[in-house]
Amino acid sequence: MPCWPRWHCREATSRRVRRTAGLRAERELVELPAAELARAARVLAVRSRREARDAFIGAYRSAFRGGGLEFEELRPYVPGDDLRSIDWNATARAGEPFVKRFREERDQALLLLLDVSASMRFGSGGRSLAGAAAHAAALLAASAAGAGDRVGLVAFDVAVREEVPPGRGEAHALRIVRAALAAAGASGGATGLRAALEHARRRERGRRRAIVFLLSDLRDEALLAPEPERRGAASPYSALSALAARHDLVSVVLHDPRDEEIPAVGSVRLADPERGGRTLLLRTGSAAARARYRAAAGARREALERRLRAAGSDVLWLRADRHPLPALQRFFAARSARPPRRR
Repeated sequence: MPCWPRWHCREATSRRVRRTAGLRAERELVELPAAELARAARVLAVRSRREARDAFIGAYRSAFRGGGLEFEELRPYVPGDDLRSIDWNATARAGEPFVKRFREERDQALLLLLDVSASMRFGSGGRSLAGAAAHAAALLAASAAGAGDRVGLVAFDVAVREEVPPGRGEAHALRIVRAALAAAGASGGATGLRAALEHARRRERGRRRAIVFLLSDLRDEALLAPEPERRGAASPYSALSALAARHDLVSVVLHDPRDEEIPAVGSVRLADPERGGRTLLLRTGSAAARARYRAAAGARREALERRLRAAGSDVLWLRADRHPLPALQRFFAARSARPPRRR
């Protein structure tokens, strides 16, 4: 029987498993008192601001360029200026060459859609998917604040649980981080993408093109429904496609190494974190069972990647046991190198 990676370890029948602490989901994000939550948010915000230095902010700006150019100044020509920027009218009036300088228009909004469902609490390497998502969200918020963009947050499980409207500045970025940590610590519902995606689309309707980062483990199986079902108006795929058609959508898929491969540690009892009741017993000592698990995980990853790209979304896979900064830097560099999409 293939074992889908959404089933997480709950208990085991062998002592060897009990000694393998990495196979049990850890809850590093819990409901903290207000003072401790504020302190944790400040630490993460300051840390992310330090990590998101000029080079990272520049990579973000290059990856997500503004919607146009606006006039900045008219100044005398200096050697090295592009001859195409010479303003011939001003040159004729002054009797010497003048050039027009423009700057990129940065009236952009970054909207972070943060999954805080129960499955995001899982983590085998000392940090949960929710913790990795919150760190990535803090880095993105710091980058956007440094670039002068507005940043907003929508935290969701099967419904929208928390929202911070877009705003500018470091103080607002701190508010985003605090809200992300609080929502992640209080997670517990099932994963439902459609409500958050439709909320984001309605919220940005009639506004300029926004940058939308969806941070989730994407454990909404309706997203991988067969063709007739996924085209329905109530499907998450339709909501994803509608949002990507109007805005710049990036799906950041949080995953754990144990989602893709499980070691030989004896018999492991698995339980779905979002649907109580049924459990499965996986005999990891069987090479065939581990191979089926690995094949099922690989097939799901390939299907999910195809479905997201077909909907018009960029895709970034983010491992919970690794620092999110290098993966984000590689994504920004790859995106900057490709031709811009038509708007």
